[in-house]
Amino acid sequence: MRRWSLILGLVAIVTFLSVLIRPAVVLAHERRTIAGKYDVEVGWDKEPALVGQLNGALINITKTGTEDGIEGVDRTLKVQIAYGGNAPKEFALHSVEGRKGYYVADILPTRTGSYIFTFVGQIEDTQVNEKFESGPGRFDDVDSLDSVSFPAASSDSAPTSSDVKAARDAADSARTLAIVGIVVGILGLFVGIAALVSRRRA
Repeated sequence: MRRWSLILGLVAIVTFLSVLIRPAVVLAHERRTIAGKYDVEVGWDKEPALVGQLNGALINITKTGTEDGIEGVDRTLKVQIAYGGNAPKEFALHSVEGRKGYYVADILPTRTGSYIFTFVGQIEDTQVNEKFESGPGRFDDVDSLDSVSFPAASSDSAPTSSDVKAARDAADSARTLAIVGIVVGILGLFVGIAALVSRRRA
């Protein structure tokens, strides 16, 4: 009896922890129901989203209340991506093999901060114009590489133009001194030979 009580207690603890952990996993994507017919999940294809790293704006589309993905949307739906109040740029979506209803528009984010995805077109016979903005409680903003870089890059690890110029000047000076040294050595050798010849004649 005690053994069964222990097993049931462990099951209850695991279930409780899974409920606590699961919301933390889905917070990075925004979920929404469109026209009462489609459940969509929007966010970055790869997380964390980092500046300068190839990524994608994703939308996962299923029939409401099911896991049944909607196919063929890449032919009828596009995403407009905007940043910092600038005019949006339109990107085509492509399907992902083995993931029914999962579509991605490839993008390489070049600045950190908040991005806006607006999906326009059709899902099956339903007109769509849905805006999603990154931020707390929605999907992730784009972060800098500093958040995952280790160890920190040294400020003097990359040569500057002044460093290169100084190195070049130093090399030129060394080359000049080497040439002068060779000339002086040759002159000294000639002087020594001349002195030796004069001594023998004397």
